[in-house]
Amino acid sequence: MVPFLIYWAGVLAGIGFFALTIFFTIFYLVKKENGNLWAFAFFDVLLAIILAIIVFIYRWNNGFDITQYSNLYFTVIISLVAMAIIQSIFGRTPKEA
Repeated sequence: MVPFLIYWAGVLAGIGFFALTIFFTIFYLVKKENGNLWAFAFFDVLLAIILAIIVFIYRWNNGFDITQYSNLYFTVIISLVAMAIIQSIFGRTPKEA
């Protein structure tokens, strides 16, 4: 039961944080505070690494006898990494003369 809860908690945390990241990315872009996007890019990458470790452990132990939807995990991981790249691009602030 615990591996099942860890698995789905990771999925829900990834999806929830991705939605939160999209909200704050749009919020900071509208307010023209692009420098704040670097923090979210860092946390996106950190969460993607944690989710990749969870997927690796579950694949290595044959899923602890639970049904796995790894495509969902990989979709969340790829989405977080893509969002981190977008935030890194938009997070640059122009140099002042």
